Amino acid sequence: MIRLTHLFSVLMWAITMTAFPLIFFSLIFCEQTLGSLLLEKGHLQMVTSDSTQETEKFRFVVDHPVLFKMPELHADDEKRILDGLYFLKDEFEGVYTLSTGRLIKEVDNCTHAIFVRFPSDKVLVDYYNSPPLLHIASEMGPFNHGEYTVDYSAYVDNNEKSIYRIGKEFYYGVEHLVFLKVKDGVSHEVVEDLIESIYQLAIQMDSMVVQITGGANNYIRNKVFSHAFVAHILSVELLEHFYKHPAYVKLWEEKIDPITSWALSVDYVPYHPSISS
Repeated sequence: MIRLTHLFSVLMWAITMTAFPLIFFSLIFCEQTLGSLLLEKGHLQMVTSDSTQETEKFRFVVDHPVLFKMPELHADDEKRILDGLYFLKDEFEGVYTLSTGRLIKEVDNCTHAIFVRFPSDKVLVDYYNSPPLLHIASEMGPFNHGEYTVDYSAYVDNNEKSIYRIGKEFYYGVEHLVFLKVKDGVSHEVVEDLIESIYQLAIQMDSMVVQITGGANNYIRNKVFSHAFVAHILSVELLEHFYKHPAYVKLWEEKIDPITSWALSVDYVPYHPSISS
């Protein structure tokens, strides 16, 4: 009787240990599926495995805005450097979209910027180690006195115009970059509420904002800022109206200022070699 009981116990243990990995990984898969977050019209939504039609509306991207401190960069040297940054999109395979330019107004000694979009974190890492980037970085070396970088995950509408930022709305206009340092101790829920509010600006200010993305900094090197967002404004003429818009003022007063210890806000007109001097 004891032997039969022992045998039964061993058998049950074997079944449990065989089934446990399947159950464990099934639970992980369900949690990841149920916890997937997508943005639809500025609102965070939970997406389950049954909502495949919803996921087809969006595309996961990785956005990479950088601010450079190059106050001595002028004339021919500036054109050479901006050309080098601009053509990274042709020299490195995997770039969805790229814009660069001189800031309209210098802030914290920052004078120039670049915005690049990638399909994944892996492609971004490959970009960091690519010969074209290393080459232009060496060219910038004598002029560059520092930089701020934020890499964040975002969602955009799943169409070519939104993913690759195609069209005259993106070719012209103004890039608006905001780098934020959220205070220690601020809850995850409060930060998520800020990110959702940032995305909602695209709805509240749809007459002037073409696209907006934002998120937490996943930069693999020195992190100075914890979050960032990038908005593309339809035209230079609308920039002043953008800053004064009630929705944008409210965002800063109620969502950004109370939870951040540092914020940089800059703008630049995208540089194009064919029309820029």
